[in-house]
Amino acid sequence: MDARQRSSLASWCRDRVQWDVDMADYSTLRAGGKAAALVDVQDPDELASLLTKLAAEQIPCRVIGRGSNILVTEQGFSGVILRLKGAMSDIALEKDAQLPEDAALVRVGAGCSMAACVSWCARQGLSGLEFMTGIPGSVGGAVWMNAGAWGGEIGQCLHVVEFADFSGCLHRVPAAELSLGYRKLAWLGGDMEQVVIAAASFVLYPADEPEIRKQCRTYLEQRRGKQPAGVASAGSFFKNPQGDSAGRLIEAAGLKGVRCGQAMVSPMHANFIVNTGRATAGEIIALMEQIQETVLNKFGVRLEPEVQILQG
Repeated sequence: MDARQRSSLASWCRDRVQWDVDMADYSTLRAGGKAAALVDVQDPDELASLLTKLAAEQIPCRVIGRGSNILVTEQGFSGVILRLKGAMSDIALEKDAQLPEDAALVRVGAGCSMAACVSWCARQGLSGLEFMTGIPGSVGGAVWMNAGAWGGEIGQCLHVVEFADFSGCLHRVPAAELSLGYRKLAWLGGDMEQVVIAAASFVLYPADEPEIRKQCRTYLEQRRGKQPAGVASAGSFFKNPQGDSAGRLIEAAGLKGVRCGQAMVSPMHANFIVNTGRATAGEIIALMEQIQETVLNKFGVRLEPEVQILQG
């Protein structure tokens, strides 16, 4: 970002912009280089307006949620990191006459944490998202990658996704106009690279609150028994290849416990790269590439990371 672009951004965002931000503080991996700027966006209209201005000034931007799926390289990111805050984290009930009488429609801002969303739904006695218990990150990030666990995917509950685009428009897109795949969401009427998720609405159904919470606890206990806790990580680092498990392939390649500096393949779950102390982004990326090369050589499978590597 050059001096003119910085001046423009400062005039738009005033005291809400942070400069030369260490992204290790905003990543669950607790590692990463610097971003030129970080701005907290408070509502969908502000998001759409800011996206338009950034596009006009040719300032690159990326939206992050809770930082659970990003890693900025040591070279840094020269654009603006946007965090969705304020009203972008709101949860509310909506109405839709076309839904069954016993269905509930819940609108959730993209900046809301997945944990807060699941907990709110449990308090309301609304079932359907329990399988997302323990998944880190934001609702927007979960929808963007059609996150899931235990055989369920968040796309199964989707009714509408709200997008903001770089021309300043807000779109309400029904699920029928979306294509949902493994760790992937596509908009049949638009380019996903040209939009940002602002909110999503889910169809849920009434259930007994204690039973919902019991199911959530079961999922959480299963996670704790199989996944590392108390260390910095990004959750599952690689996508599962079709018909197989990334964790199984990495373990079968003999990579559990392998280190690059202070980055390590978790001895508990091979699809977790953990930061054992002060790992750098370079060490994590080097370990990622070592895993990819070893698995490719042994099994002929190229593992694709779930984690988004930000640079440039």
